[in-house]
Amino acid sequence: MPQHLPPDEMIADYACGATSPGMSLLMAAHLTQSPESRARLHEFEHVGGVLLADEAPIEMSADAFGTVLAQLDAPSEAPIVATVGDDGPLPRPVLEQIGLGFEDIPWKFRLPGVSSYDFDGFGDETVQLLRARPGATVPQHTHQGNEVTLVMQGVLLDDGVEYCKGDVAVNDEHDDHRPKILGDEMCYCLIVQQGSLRFTGTFSRVLNLLGE
Repeated sequence: MPQHLPPDEMIADYACGATSPGMSLLMAAHLTQSPESRARLHEFEHVGGVLLADEAPIEMSADAFGTVLAQLDAPSEAPIVATVGDDGPLPRPVLEQIGLGFEDIPWKFRLPGVSSYDFDGFGDETVQLLRARPGATVPQHTHQGNEVTLVMQGVLLDDGVEYCKGDVAVNDEHDDHRPKILGDEMCYCLIVQQGSLRFTGTFSRVLNLLGE
């Protein structure tokens, strides 16, 4: 069971629909792996329902009901999601966002032992799947905004803390870290980055130029 859960404010934002698109995907994936976070989400939803019930009613226009029905009957503009086959180690919300089965994901080489899949359509957020072999190390780096990582399989060591399946790591501009993969199985992470990343370790100048 996950030991490192997202903070209460992150779950509360998700409960009321205030999270960014990237964080909504990460939270949806995390909730499939964490019964404790699902219970906390239900508590926030209950509180929100109680607060909403206490609100004074507002007057609606005469055609409000007809407008809602028309919207329900209108064709959906949501993208068609391909049928997903074998989920593999990835939560279903992640595969549904990709629109492919696990075996069909087009991974891109990043570093020895590390490859990634980059999502499109998340605006200013960088949303990325990371696949890393045991023993692989992500070059030392810091950020100009928050970086939230969900471990979906394997063990990630970050700043002396081990993150396992379902765990969430939150880093910001004060963190200068060098994550490493432990154990003997492939590690899969979903990373949501709000702001740019800057490498700070060995070969940082070259890595930063490659990232531009």
